[in-house]
Amino acid sequence: MFTIGSRRRGRPPHRLAVTVSRTLSRRLLRTLVLVGVAAAAMTATAAPALAAESCGKQVVNDWYGDGRVDKIYPLHCYEDAINALPTDLSDYSSAKEDIQRALQLALRHKPDTGPRTPTTTDTTPTTTDTTPTPTDTGGPLNEAVDSLGPSNADSVPIPLLVLGGLALLLLAAGSAGYLRRRLRGRRGGPPAA
Repeated sequence: MFTIGSRRRGRPPHRLAVTVSRTLSRRLLRTLVLVGVAAAAMTATAAPALAAESCGKQVVNDWYGDGRVDKIYPLHCYEDAINALPTDLSDYSSAKEDIQRALQLALRHKPDTGPRTPTTTDTTPTTTDTTPTPTDTGGPLNEAVDSLGPSNADSVPIPLLVLGGLALLLLAAGSAGYLRRRLRGRRGGPPAA
């Protein structure tokens, strides 16, 4: 049996380190190729599933953009959307009420124009606040941030993707440093700092 630290007959110790590093490099390359193939397979299988989304999901995505359902869908789609609402949307937003309002309007074949604003009969002003309200919330920075944001209710947030990429980069750098120190230690060279 051969161990890493011993010498084989006819093979100098520096060749052993080269052989070990080649073996580790091949294993690392195989692992990276397998991970890449697995990621590609997962992406390929997820694409058809996203293409064939249910009409309930379409209603939720239509609501997600501006808080109203702009198109008229078949009536069962509204019920599917209400049943498929994620817990956070149903608990912390007006999605359920907005979709129910859109369902009532769809029964009358009318598009959803948004929530009604309460009307008051009292015309006397109740506040004397004179601070100006911003009328234009646009601008190039706001437009850029809005275009980078999620486009529907099922989108993965961009910051989460960035953090995941950074985590993978840090793992790769740490692994490379570990392998470098380990190989340098086997060669009998100076210890890595």
